[in-house]
Parts: sequence; structure tokens; C-alpha cells
Amino acid sequence: MEKSETIEAEIINDEFKAPILKDIKYPVNKQDIDALLKEYSVIPDIDPDADSDLVAEQFAFVLSGHKQFVKARTTIEKIRKELKAPTIEYGKKVDNIAKEFQAKINSVEDKLLIQRKRVEDNEAKKQHEAEELEEARINEIKRVINTYKNAPMECIGKSSSVIMDVIDLLQTPSVEVLDEFYDEAFIIYANSQIQMKQMYDNQLLVENAQQIQVEKEAEAKRLQDVEDAKLQAEKDALAKQMADFQKQKDEFARMQLELKEVDDRQNAEREADELMKRQEEERKQHELKEAIDRQNADISFENNKVAMINKTVKAIEKYIDTELLVHEIIAGAIPNVRWVI
Repeated sequence: MEKSETIEAEIINDEFKAPILKDIKYPVNKQDIDALLKEYSVIPDIDPDADSDLVAEQFAFVLSGHKQFVKARTTIEKIRKELKAPTIEYGKKVDNIAKEFQAKINSVEDKLLIQRKRVEDNEAKKQHEAEELEEARINEIKRVINTYKNAPMECIGKSSSVIMDVIDLLQTPSVEVLDEFYDEAFIIYANSQIQMKQMYDNQLLVENAQQIQVEKEAEAKRLQDVEDAKLQAEKDALAKQMADFQKQKDEFARMQLELKEVDDRQNAEREADELMKRQEEERKQHELKEAIDRQNADISFENNKVAMINKTVKAIEKYIDTELLVHEIIAGAIPNVRWVI
């Protein structure tokens, strides 16, 4: 921290000398004020509508007290201003001299500050850049160390070839890169290498076991395929035999069907002949019946005709009088006889 310097102002005449201060004395002292405060420690709450004598007594007490307090305050204020007046004037003179001095040095001070700040800012910039470079260096070292730490985690669940690639690609710690963190980084690197090599060995065992299992499964599948092919051949042979047997059955059924069709056709022809014979016999019977019915109808008609004639003759025979007979015929009383004009 820079040591501050004091600038001394030269007093060129008595006008700028500091005033001689008077002793601070007021017309009242602390005891007077304490006594006045004690006397008026209790101030009555005046009710203007109360008894007039009481109001007058309380008002006189309050008025006297108020005047005493006002007088004490104004007297103190007057003396305060009188005592302080020389120092106020002196303070103004001090400020004026300071302003005169400052006016002379401010312009040069500002120029000096510009140059000083230029250098200080440049130094601060260099310091900031150096800190950024240092931070970048530390971050790069941390990145490398984290790469060593995280390498085993990247190998989890990976094949042996991938694990070996990670082992081969992992950079060997360098003093030039790691600097003061080299020892710490090398320990982490070595531990990671040990872990990854162990993981590689374990994964290689697993993969070999898996390969053996795959080969066993492939051989088992090959044997199963051979057995399946053999069974399939047997199934195909049996299917061919079944097909040939079915073909023979179908041929026998076809022959049976042809025989049945011939038999059915002969039966149908025989039944058709019999049906035609029955129909012909029925037709002849029907014609004979119709002839008999016609003959019977003719006989019945003739019989009816004779009966009608006989009935009419009998009816006419009842009437000896010809005029009466004609009248009955006109009236329709004679059966089967109508009068036609």
C-alpha cells in the first residue's frame, strides 16, 4: 500500500490563520435543565369543558412551563450560532484554498492516472490471460486424469476386442503434460490398466465359453438336422405309400362307382319301362272309366228326359179343360213346359 503524503498550505497573512475558539458556555446548565424537566415531568391533559378554575390553574402551569422551555431553547440556539460563527468562516476559507490547490493539480493528476491505468490494466490483462492459461492447463490435466478414471467404466459390457482397443488407445502419463499431477495421474492410470486387463481376461474367458457353447449348439443342431432329415425321408416314404394306397382306393372306388352307375342306369330303365306300362294301363283304365261314365250319363239323361216327359204328361192329363191348361202353362205351373209367343 502506497504511503500517503501531506500537502502543507502556506499561511500568507493573518487573515487565513485559524480562529481562537472560545470556551463553550451556555446561559443554562445541565442542572437547570434537569430541574426544569423534573418540574414538568407530568403535564396535565387539559379538558376545556371542565371546571373553569381547574382549567385556569392547569393553563397557567402549562403556559409558564412552555415559556421557560422556549426561552431555554432559543437562548441555547443563539449562543450556539455565536460560538460556531468563526469556525464556519474559517471552514469556508479552508475550502477555498483547497479548491485553488486542487484546480492546479487535477488536470495533471488525470493525465497521470490515464498513463498509470494503462499500465495497470495491461498488467491485469496479462494476469487474467495467465490465469486463463493456467486454468486451461489444469482443466486439461483433469480431463486426462478423468480419462484414466473412466476408462474401466467404458469397458463394462464390451467385448474383449473393444476392451483391448481402450487399453491400447489410453495415453501413457507424461510429465510434460501432467506436471505436478504426474504422480497422482500415474497411480490412477496404473490402477485402470490393472482393472481393464482383468476385465479383458474375464471377458475373454466368457467369450471362449460362449464360443464353445455356440459350437456345441451348432453340432447339436447339425445332428438334429440329420435326424430331422432322416425322419422327414421316412415321413416322405410313408406319405408316398399312403398316396399310392389312396390312389388304389380311389381307383377301386371309381370302378365301384361305374358299376353302380351301370346298375342304377339299368334299374332306372327298368323302372321307367314299368312306369310307362303302369301309366299306359292307368290311361286305358281312365279311358274305360270315362266311356262308362259317359254311357251312364247318357242313360241317366235319357232316364231323366223320360221322367220329365212322363211328369209333364201326367200334369197335362190333369187338365181336361184346354183353356185352363193353356192358362196353367202361361203361369208356369206345368213342369218342363214354357209358353213361347
